[in-house]
Amino acid sequence: MAEPYKERIKAYCEANGIEIPVGFHRHPASRYAAIDLESTPPKLVAKTWFNQEDAVYFLKNLVAGKNMRVLDFKDRFELLHAGGAGFQRGNTF
Repeated sequence: MAEPYKERIKAYCEANGIEIPVGFHRHPASRYAAIDLESTPPKLVAKTWFNQEDAVYFLKNLVAGKNMRVLDFKDRFELLHAGGAGFQRGNTF
């Protein structure tokens, strides 16, 4: 059976020194997760998303201008947002 997204995200954060907020554990995790790179240490956003459109909405409307990293924990690659309605595929992790 595939490893649940929550476990994948948690393992990634622990291995990379990323803080996991308490709110992350309150709901099941989805495929797409964001990391606030402006926090010290970097901090996972408690909310995760099932589709890219919701992640784009978050970046454009709720954290516009902040340095964020969005990761796809299903296919294991970074999503690069250039301000449009979607993402480009970045490096694998």
